[in-house]
Amino acid sequence: MTQDLNKVLRYIEENIRVTDQTTIEYLDPKGHVERLLSKQNQVIFGRRGSGKSLLLKSLKTSATNTEVMTVNLDDFKDISFPNSIIQVLRLVIKQLNKSLIESYKWWELVKRQKAQNIIKDLNKYLTKLEARLANPDQYDESTRVKSGSKFSGEASSGYGKSTAKIGSEIQEESESSKTLRIDKLNILRNELTEFKELIQKASEYLDKDLFLILDDFYFIRKSDQPYFADFFHRISKNTRLYLKIASIKHRTSLYVQSDTYIGMEIGHDGQSLNLDYSLENFNALVSFMKELLYNINKKVKVEIDYEKLFSENGFRFLCLASGGVPRDFFTLFLTLGNKIINGQSTISKPLVIETSIENLPNKLEAFKTDSLEEKEVLEHYLQFIRREIVDKKRWNSFLVSNSDVLQHPQINQAIKELVDLRLLHIANSNTSSAPSDGTRYSAYLIDIGLFPNANPRNFQQVEPGQKDDEGREDKLRSSPKLNLELLNEFITGLKLSKQLKLTE
Repeated sequence: MTQDLNKVLRYIEENIRVTDQTTIEYLDPKGHVERLLSKQNQVIFGRRGSGKSLLLKSLKTSATNTEVMTVNLDDFKDISFPNSIIQVLRLVIKQLNKSLIESYKWWELVKRQKAQNIIKDLNKYLTKLEARLANPDQYDESTRVKSGSKFSGEASSGYGKSTAKIGSEIQEESESSKTLRIDKLNILRNELTEFKELIQKASEYLDKDLFLILDDFYFIRKSDQPYFADFFHRISKNTRLYLKIASIKHRTSLYVQSDTYIGMEIGHDGQSLNLDYSLENFNALVSFMKELLYNINKKVKVEIDYEKLFSENGFRFLCLASGGVPRDFFTLFLTLGNKIINGQSTISKPLVIETSIENLPNKLEAFKTDSLEEKEVLEHYLQFIRREIVDKKRWNSFLVSNSDVLQHPQINQAIKELVDLRLLHIANSNTSSAPSDGTRYSAYLIDIGLFPNANPRNFQQVEPGQKDDEGREDKLRSSPKLNLELLNEFITGLKLSKQLKLTE
């Protein structure tokens, strides 16, 4: 068992982050790969670690007659906008150039000449882009215009037949200047047709559709995201280029509407796929996580019986601790597996809680990275919920009125984002309270890493799908209700300089 478990743990360790060398395969019970192969713009939503990058990586082997270009926007999270657009365009051109070079054999002279002509045009545009990177995003450019005129005159004097002429010429010059506001984004937009023509030439020559993967889209600032999406959506119109955008749902703002419509609207300009497994269908989640482990068994050629590795309820609690996120599941399993190798008998519920609490600093670090400029605001919402529910009420769950929360859009946004950032977990999106008061609620579980300790006393632990003898989820329905007015007063009293940008 120890030797086999070691093989599994090393395989997980080598593949927990998706790279070009990753050998782990995307398990696709929902048929996402087939949908992604369609010729349309798509947005893949999922929490960090849900498998977005792994799913998109599968396109490279699944998509036939398609050129797949991948850009990870994590690389450009510290780059100003619209320089981030320029950087993506540069990478697209370089990947197209590589595909064009690989498209012909050395003896195919005609084909080679056509490819080289397209590469030449692409490189010419690349040079323009690289020159623009040095300019500020907006700047003033002064121009001066000179205008001049001449005046001449002549006088004569003479005595008899002799004359003398005196002439003079005066030149006047005037100079006028004007200042123009240069906006780099507008320049890029004005040249958009030129780039579209290059895309068309390349795709027609290759006779392939082009899939542009924009991974980790949420690293683009929320305020810039609609304009970023709009630019690449315009390129895709009436071309063979299709966008495949991967992001965290409530960290994403794809369009804005003021005087004009800017961006991409889900359902009209692109379709969405949701990778998240929630705790609402907990049995399906448990089955999926088991399938992940048994699939690794096949990969490393071992036959571990995971029922024997876990004590009663241990595996279900590991699934609960993961919040339905595969990478969180594997991260915890790595630590738990090493504890088994080092002397623990089985993986028990208290051991899962203890390990989750130990892993909390890593999760909070990811939370800070993913929430970017809204980190401080979200920290205050989490602080209030943890204090009121965990510390005071001594519960791991709470209810939020589905109607009342709409009156507090900032609170509604904060809760959605804390779910996306894996610190809260939705357990039931449409339930009643116990006793019933005629109001519909959403029930949330607080991440196990936020528990006070591994075996907290006088603490009500609710598990998803937990039912009484009559099949009712009365324990979840008995959870304390989050006081939205009190939370609103708390946040207002802080006088924060920033608010959360609302998303759908």
